Amino acid sequence: MSSAAAPSPRLRRLPQQHRSRRRLEHVLDTADALLAKEGAEALTMTRIADAAGVSIGSVYQYFPDKGAVAEALALRYLDEFKEVAAALQPGDDPAGAALDAFAEAFRVRPGFRAMWFGGLRTESLRDVTRPGLQDIAGSIAQLLAERAPQADPERVRRVAAMTVLTADALLRQAFRAAPDGDPALLEETRTLLRGYVRDQLGVT
Repeated sequence: MSSAAAPSPRLRRLPQQHRSRRRLEHVLDTADALLAKEGAEALTMTRIADAAGVSIGSVYQYFPDKGAVAEALALRYLDEFKEVAAALQPGDDPAGAALDAFAEAFRVRPGFRAMWFGGLRTESLRDVTRPGLQDIAGSIAQLLAERAPQADPERVRRVAAMTVLTADALLRQAFRAAPDGDPALLEETRTLLRGYVRDQLGVT
């Protein structure tokens, strides 16, 4: 699975000066906090501006609409997830360790959960996050290749991609069922992923 080019936030203009970049980050930090505390319904341009202590024009200066704010936040969240995947070690269980790491990332990012489960997950949002999921699958593929050096590289990439897609769907279900992730569903997901990887590549 090849890594796609990472998309950029859908900005009206790209801030060049340090002060402008700080203002943009402040707006995004505020939007993240609103999602975490008040849910997706709070993510309006007016509410973001009020909470950030800036004019509504300052928000529109960068973002054409709230969907663009959500996309920029999603890219920030996915950057964190990619770092989690890249930090996994060769000796880690590729399925179980990745699932545990991503579950913890879900727990510490309530804004991410609010976005995914609060009606903001549009097709446009899915489009901007797909390359990030491909990057995560690439990190998992590296772990699998080290554990199964004789396996066909293309098969390794496909197994990694399916592992990430399955984990993504079941993690969302687990955190939809319980704020910290339904323990039984997470354990069943771990069992399923380990069994799949073992069946396909002989990795335990």
